Amino acid sequence: MKNGMYLFAAAIVAGTVGLSSCSNDEEVVGGEAQGVANKVTLGVSVNGGVNKKASQADVNLGGTIAAINNVVVVPVAGGAFQVPIDLGDVAAGGKQVVKEASLLTTVNEFRVYGNVPETVLAPSSAAFAGFSYSVASTQSDANLETENFALCGPMALIYGKVANEFNTSTDATAENFWNGATWGTELQSVITTATKGIKIDGVKYQVGVLASKVFENTKYDATGVEFDTPEGKDALTGDNWDTEICAKMKLTGVFVEGQSTTINQDLAWSGDAWLADVAPASASVTRATLANGAWNEVTGKINAVEDNGTTVKVDGADFYTVVAPDKDDDIVVSFQFQNNTERTLTLNDGTQIADGAFTYYSVKLNKKEGKDVFAAATTTVLNARITDWGNGTKTPPTTTDVVIGVEFDVNWAEGLYYEQDI
Repeated sequence: MKNGMYLFAAAIVAGTVGLSSCSNDEEVVGGEAQGVANKVTLGVSVNGGVNKKASQADVNLGGTIAAINNVVVVPVAGGAFQVPIDLGDVAAGGKQVVKEASLLTTVNEFRVYGNVPETVLAPSSAAFAGFSYSVASTQSDANLETENFALCGPMALIYGKVANEFNTSTDATAENFWNGATWGTELQSVITTATKGIKIDGVKYQVGVLASKVFENTKYDATGVEFDTPEGKDALTGDNWDTEICAKMKLTGVFVEGQSTTINQDLAWSGDAWLADVAPASASVTRATLANGAWNEVTGKINAVEDNGTTVKVDGADFYTVVAPDKDDDIVVSFQFQNNTERTLTLNDGTQIADGAFTYYSVKLNKKEGKDVFAAATTTVLNARITDWGNGTKTPPTTTDVVIGVEFDVNWAEGLYYEQDI
């Protein structure tokens, strides 16, 4: 085992937003247990390397290294929660926080939590009573108010682990806590009076990230123009289609259907709502990227890449949306556009979208080779392309047959890659 074990990783690479599970050297370390209910030294460190990142709401924070807030370790003895050990906020980088607490030798499980808001998970001198954290409802979207949509966001970047196996040391002390202690090679499920250190690895994100980018290759078609020409406006042609239409269809948000919105002390998700992310990752992103030609000729597609052979990152997405794990198929992702063309858009189903109103362009994502679309500690990559502005809908659909072509390329072991036309 490496010295200086780490619990969480919390650095962000400038311009990148890779999300990965914590590696085996990111751990909680405990020490010095003399017997039943004697003092135990606990410590936690944040890996200050630039290969990992964490943030509470916006996962694209450039070069910022974020702290892990409200780190709590809960010992469990024979199924009974003990008094939680509050490690507070752990700053990014270096070895941080060493704290003494009482620990029974009958403890056979640990719960580790990070970034659960203190208003929900507030450690006290009493035995742990669990928690239930729900994503707050977001401001209502004007288009959805009459449709009885439950709309939530943003999702918090929760960390956690339920650990019933851990590594132990018989010579760990406060002095050699970060350097010099000897750790056993076999995981244990109980501690003894000889146990002086306890180490828990694999504490990881309990959410995933959807990294998405939107392209368009719509064309002017004189036989079926979806936009009208009001008095005083130039007639549409192939020459002014981009400046009059595409440049004025403003990309304003992404909506994910059927997201869980509540997580509890068992790290189990529940609830059902639309998740809204209504601000592009970059303030300069206001329109879909022009992309003519076949998918394999499109430049600027986002993809997951390795950093130093270990960490996955994604550059150049329009949205980096924190999502709850989801085992469903047919998950609908809808991109919201505002019609700022000063023209009325008539959709293929006959619905009219007035100037200033919103419309949604949707794709349906399915599992591939046993992998869930959204999984904890993984980044799902979606490149979506709009081929016809008439393919929009007035509200995000719960199911869609709009998908024209789907191509999966599972070229990253921890996530899925999608290219879809709308």
